[in-house]
Amino acid sequence: MLRTFVYFDASTIDYEVLQQIYSTNSQLQEVEQNICVFEFDAITFAHALMLLGQNGNRFGYDLSLYLSTVVYFFNNSTTSVNGLIIVDQGSSDFKKRISEDLGVAISSLFMAQSFQIKWETITQIPQNKKLSKKTPDFLGFNLNDERYIYESKGTTQPQNIESAMTKALEQSKGYPETATGKFAIVSYFPTGGKSMPPFTFIADPPISDIFIPERENSILLHYTHVLSFAGLDNTLRFYENLLVEKFKLDRQDEQERTLYRFPRNLGLQRFLDTVIQTFEQERVTKDTFAWRNITYIGRYLDLPDGRSRLFTGVHVETIEQILRLDTNIQVFSNTRVRENGEEISTLSDGTIFKIQAPDAENQRFPAKPLKFN
Repeated sequence: MLRTFVYFDASTIDYEVLQQIYSTNSQLQEVEQNICVFEFDAITFAHALMLLGQNGNRFGYDLSLYLSTVVYFFNNSTTSVNGLIIVDQGSSDFKKRISEDLGVAISSLFMAQSFQIKWETITQIPQNKKLSKKTPDFLGFNLNDERYIYESKGTTQPQNIESAMTKALEQSKGYPETATGKFAIVSYFPTGGKSMPPFTFIADPPISDIFIPERENSILLHYTHVLSFAGLDNTLRFYENLLVEKFKLDRQDEQERTLYRFPRNLGLQRFLDTVIQTFEQERVTKDTFAWRNITYIGRYLDLPDGRSRLFTGVHVETIEQILRLDTNIQVFSNTRVRENGEEISTLSDGTIFKIQAPDAENQRFPAKPLKFN
C-alpha cells in the first residue's frame, strides 16, 4: 500500500462536509485531529486509466495523460519509503512534472473516495481566454449528479506550498460556476526519505474569505509614500520588508491554515525590531520642524531660486505608530495657512509641506520644477 498524509483545514472546511469525508472515505485513518493517513494502491490508477479509455468524457478532456504518467512512475521506479511516496529519481524537470501529475492523481482519488465522484465524469475544464487565470483543473459528478470543482497542484519544494495553495484557492473559488463543493488541494512529495513526509493539504474557505480588502492594509501601504516624502529612505526599505512579511502571513492565516503545523516564519517581531531600530538611527540625521505644538520629522530642500527652502515631513508619533503596525492614528485636519513669510499645508495623514516664500505678498514662488533627491 502507498501512503500520504492528509491535512484538513478545519477552519475553512464546513464541519458537516468534514464528517461526510470521514464517513465516506474508508481509506483515511485519522492519526490526530484533522490529520489522516490516506492509504491506496497503485492499481487504482491503472484501473481508472483503463476505465477512462473506454468511456467517453463529457467535455473530451479527462485524466488520461496524468494517470498514464503516474502509472508508469509507480511501475518503473522506487516510489516509497515505508509506503510514503517519494520522488527521488530523475532530473529537476522530471520531478516537477511528476509531482504535478501525482498531485492530480491523488487529489482525484481523494475526491472520488470522499464524495463518490465517478471517475468517468472527472473532466479537465477547458480554458477560456477571459477566465484563463481563474480556471481550476477539474470538475466531476457524484452518484446524485452533483457537481464538484477542485484545483490540484503538486510540488517537491516545501517552500512552494504556500504560493501553490494561494493560486489553487483563487482558481477554484474564482471560477464562476455553481458547485456543491469547490476545493483547493496541494500535494507535497519529498525527494528523499529524510525530508518532511508527503502531505496533501485540503482547504475549502467560503468565497467571501478569499480576499477582503482591508482599511488597515491600505493605510500601511500609504505610509510607504509618506516615508519617501519625508526622506526616511533607510526606514522605508525595512518597512517594505515588514509589510511583505505581514501580508504573506495574513494570507496564510486567513486562507492557508493548513501550513501552521510546519516550519514557517516565526513571526513579525524580527522585522518590527529591525525597522524600529533603523528609524531610531535615521531620525537623528533628519531635520525637525515644530508647528502648533506638533513635531514633524523630515527634510529641508533648497529651491532652485537659491533663496527659499522647502520642508517635507510627517508627524513623528504617527510614524512611530505605523512602524509598529498600529493604524489607530490621530487624524489631522487638512489646512493651508500663510504666516511669518511661510506657506504651510498639512494633510490628514500627518504630513506637512512648508515653503518659505521670498516675497510672500506677491507669492513669487519658483517657476522651475522641484527636484526631490
